[in-house]
Amino acid sequence: MKKSRTIAAALSLLAVFAIGLAGCSSSSSKSGSNQQASFKNKTTKKADVKSTLTGSKQLWYVNGAINAKSNSGLEAYSFDANGKATVYNVNKYYKSLSAAKKDNALNKIGTLNTTFKTKGDDTVINFKGKLSDIPMTQKFTVKKTVTGKNDAAKLKVAGYHISRDVDDDVTQAVLVKVAE
Repeated sequence: MKKSRTIAAALSLLAVFAIGLAGCSSSSSKSGSNQQASFKNKTTKKADVKSTLTGSKQLWYVNGAINAKSNSGLEAYSFDANGKATVYNVNKYYKSLSAAKKDNALNKIGTLNTTFKTKGDDTVINFKGKLSDIPMTQKFTVKKTVTGKNDAAKLKVAGYHISRDVDDDVTQAVLVKVAE
């Protein structure tokens, strides 16, 4: 009788241990890619948004949504550390700036001066300059981070939800780069 209780206790302890190990392994396999997880953890504070945009040598795409379709192409921004943003019109998402150049897909439409400011919890990016030789100003208010997959290009993207204000016409959009 005492022997059967000892065996039952040992088997119960072994079962609890096995269940615990199984739970640990399944949660770690669902964690996703490190790049997407680290991007989600970034905040939308002024320093984070500015360093993320200007520190990247990739194109940043502005679109209505990650999978929105456009008949006139996408706007793509290339930010530099000197406060300039070069704006291109491209026909699709590219893995890198060099891939877009190689495909001869960059139709430059202008260069804008940028300033980054914090307004409450949001980061505001002001643009001023000329697009297609027409003076313009616009403002992006960065709201929160976004990650997803562009189905047409079959590429993972990461970036920000933004409110885009051009001449007091405010629209909701995303500002994303290819995350692969």
